[in-house]
Amino acid sequence: MIQLAIKYFVRFGQLDIPSVGQLTLLKKEAELIDGVLKSPSEFIEFELNAGIPSKQFYQFLGNALDISTDQAAIQYEQSWEGKFDNDQKLMIGNLGVISKNEGSYIWESHFNATQFYSDIEVGNLPNSEIFENELTAQKNDKWAIWAIALAVIAILAILFKQ
Repeated sequence: MIQLAIKYFVRFGQLDIPSVGQLTLLKKEAELIDGVLKSPSEFIEFELNAGIPSKQFYQFLGNALDISTDQAAIQYEQSWEGKFDNDQKLMIGNLGVISKNEGSYIWESHFNATQFYSDIEVGNLPNSEIFENELTAQKNDKWAIWAIALAVIAILAILFKQ
C-alpha cells in the first residue's frame, strides 16, 4: 500500500499521511541573474498537519488495487497504523525517511535534484536598450506615415460628402 502511495507522490507531487503530515514536491523555475542562468530547483517539503488524503488519491488507490474508494481509504489508513511505534524510521522509497522522535515527526530528505541541474554562465547579453531604441524609431516613422495617410483620407471623405 505504501508503495502505491509513493507512486502517487511521484506522479502528482503530493502525499498525505494520515495523522502525520503532508509531503509536497515544490519546484522553482530557472531565472537569469547578472549574466548567470540560475538552475531550477526541486525539493520535497514536509508539513505537519492532520494529513487527510484527497478523493483523487483514494480513487488512484482503488483503481490500482481494484477495490472501492471507501475500501481503499480504510486500507490506506490501516497501513499507516503502528508504523511509527517505538520511534521507528520509515523509508519513503528513495525519497527520504520519516521518523518519530519524542512525539514529533521529522522528515529527512534524500531527494537531491541539484545533481541534475547546474548554473549556466551566459555572460553579457547584447544590450537590449540599443535594440529597443531602434525598434521604437522604426515604429515612430511608420506611425507618422499612417497618420498622414489617414488624415488625407478623412479630409477627402468630408469634402466628397458635401
